[in-house]
Amino acid sequence: MVCRPAVLQARTSPVHRTFVVMSLRFLIFLLFLPVAFAVAQQSTNRTVNVRAELARKEIVIGDQINLTLNISAPPGTQVYPVPAAVVAESEGLEVIRAEALNTVAENPELLLEQRFLITSFDTGYVTIAPIPVFYERANGVRDTAFTPDLRLVVRGAVVSDEEEIMPIKPIIEEPRNLLDYWWVFAILALVLIGLGIREYRRRQTREVPPPPPPPPPHEVALARLDVLERERLWQSGQTDTYYVELTRILRTYLEARFGIPALEMTTRQLTTALDTREGLNREQRSELSELLQLSDLVKFAKATPAEELHPQGLERVREFVVETKPMPVAETAVEDELSNRKEPS
Repeated sequence: MVCRPAVLQARTSPVHRTFVVMSLRFLIFLLFLPVAFAVAQQSTNRTVNVRAELARKEIVIGDQINLTLNISAPPGTQVYPVPAAVVAESEGLEVIRAEALNTVAENPELLLEQRFLITSFDTGYVTIAPIPVFYERANGVRDTAFTPDLRLVVRGAVVSDEEEIMPIKPIIEEPRNLLDYWWVFAILALVLIGLGIREYRRRQTREVPPPPPPPPPHEVALARLDVLERERLWQSGQTDTYYVELTRILRTYLEARFGIPALEMTTRQLTTALDTREGLNREQRSELSELLQLSDLVKFAKATPAEELHPQGLERVREFVVETKPMPVAETAVEDELSNRKEPS
């Protein structure tokens, strides 16, 4: 029997062999680890990965939190922002604000981030559906990446029974202004309207003063005779016009004084009508007849009276008007009394 040294026996023992094998395996793992990491990194850089994160997984109804999209892509990839309407498609979720797509890094890979401020007013579980992210590779190929779905817990408002019930606060009185006293202005307006209506009716029912009486016929005739005299018509050769105007003044006076249509009557009709009127004596009727006939001769027969008859005709008309003008009431009473005294008893 051959005896081997103890050292040789120890090296060839099973424990030794196991240690050597494990050492070799670990050395091989260390040698291939960088290669595997590089391959994994290259494989990761060639794909677009999208991840969604909630700032909190549980909120109280109405609270606002951020929903963040983290996007990694190979350099040169064109990633498009996600519209707020796409995120809001999840039932029970409301998007308050959508921020722009921000670039975090470009090398060794493209890292992007986009935030949404969200809230919910439905209690319970709100499921955020996968959010599509559209992108275009450097070679022009377009594709879509999706986030995994998320779940948000929305709880109702917490009411503590331990809190004491506070007393009702008093009503806060606002400072007074003019609009608070609108009813005063309304009453004043009604009073003013009533006074205005009353004054208007009082003025409507007030007796209208009668117009002043027209001037008596003799004053009008005398004034027109003065005007005719100042016009000097016959002196300027307008004899016909002079006698036409003189006759019109006389006839107008007779119509107003005695109530007969003198302007529409012929001379004979006028003298006949005056015969039945009181206030004219025989001499005045004769004088009137002569004046009218003289005017007719000038107007219709184209007669040319002597020049001294022109002013005499105007004076005769003036005297006729003065003599036949109505007497005042007092003077008429005196004349009647004198005439009564003269009558034999």
